[in-house]
Amino acid sequence: MAEMLRARLFLAMVALSCGLPAWAQSTALSSDTDYSRAGARDLPVTCKPGDVQPFAGKTMAEVFGDAWPVTPTPVTSSTPVEVISSGRVVPPRGLEGQFGIAVIAVLVGADGAAIASEAICATSAPYSIAAKRALRTAAYKPATADGAAVTSVIAVPVVFRAGRGSGSRDQRDGDGD
Repeated sequence: MAEMLRARLFLAMVALSCGLPAWAQSTALSSDTDYSRAGARDLPVTCKPGDVQPFAGKTMAEVFGDAWPVTPTPVTSSTPVEVISSGRVVPPRGLEGQFGIAVIAVLVGADGAAIASEAICATSAPYSIAAKRALRTAAYKPATADGAAVTSVIAVPVVFRAGRGSGSRDQRDGDGD
């Protein structure tokens, strides 16, 4: 819980320091959803107005289909997927130093390896490509259900900061810079 609070605080500080518009300052990203919880896989993907939304109106279960097996229920305790570390975030060519966000949904297997990833929301398509590249080789701690590792999804917001020319992963304790 403290890690999620740190991630929200970080995004808010980045947004305020960059003088971003009100919509960018909100931390209500789709990544606030813990997709390891029962029923969360059937929630719709939501993005900010004006974002590129390749899966508008679809659920995360529809995004990943049969590659994401249903966790047996009932589950008395669960933990979400965690990003342990990721590659360096390199801004798209021609957009260096400009603000952007991409939210990448990563399907992580019970072994902690990324199975697939999809850009679910982005300021523009080039940010999605750069963010997916950084998360492709990331290390993950898999989700658990009743103590057993399970395949699950994490939605990772990647923030490209205005004026700096580099991006950062707005998530947990990894080395996203």
